[in-house]
Amino acid sequence: MSPLRELGALRWALWQLLRRQVLSQFRGSVLGLGWLILEPAFLFALYLLVFGRFLQVRFGVGDGLGNFALYLWCGLVPYNSLQQAVLAGVGVLPGNRPLLIHTRFPGWMLPLVEVLASALAEGIGLAILMLGVVGYHGTVSPWWLLAPLLVGVRLALTAGLTWIASILAVFQPDFGRLLGLLLTLGFFMTPIIYPPQLVPESWRWLLQVNPFHWLVAAYRAVLIEGSPPPPEFWGLALGSLALAVAALVFFNRALARAKDFL
Repeated sequence: MSPLRELGALRWALWQLLRRQVLSQFRGSVLGLGWLILEPAFLFALYLLVFGRFLQVRFGVGDGLGNFALYLWCGLVPYNSLQQAVLAGVGVLPGNRPLLIHTRFPGWMLPLVEVLASALAEGIGLAILMLGVVGYHGTVSPWWLLAPLLVGVRLALTAGLTWIASILAVFQPDFGRLLGLLLTLGFFMTPIIYPPQLVPESWRWLLQVNPFHWLVAAYRAVLIEGSPPPPEFWGLALGSLALAVAALVFFNRALARAKDFL
């Protein structure tokens, strides 16, 4: 319960750190917050051109390029948000060394700031997706009410990974580079730019154990297909919460030792 008490007592400080983190990314930039859309939009356009136009990849029989675009965007938004937060968490402890060394500020809030900041880009991306679904299909699904739950599970999974990554990167600086490779591998092993049906039968077991696959599948089911998330999503939700709690305990126990390496 200690982190909850600290969060309640320092909620204003957390808000200020979050505000500073978001604004610092775009200070002096011409487009400012517009980069939150431009960067993922560039990747989206690139994948759409290569996989949707040139390779004619489709997620359903008879689907057009528009439906492929919706499925592609729906997969990119949560995964990019997770990836950016976890990678940003790698340098968050060394970047706030004075705050950790000279004050009693709870260090676990620093990676949490990166996690919460990722929700801003995701929220904008999901709003664009919903507008696209309405424009393309002309319908609004009541299952959209589960969207906050989807984001909450994504944040819990991201928080767990970010707390672990931020600590390990202090003890081993090479971990940050390795993490970037692992997240790139996770991206291509997750059916984001291709449908699950293209995975060979002998490799389908990788999808069953891939949490990112069930996360993306739940987003697509709820937001595009207007259906409930797959049953495996509820196991992912419980697992993400357990991971976040375990990672927070690990972080708090390892922080004192990690300060010696800062």
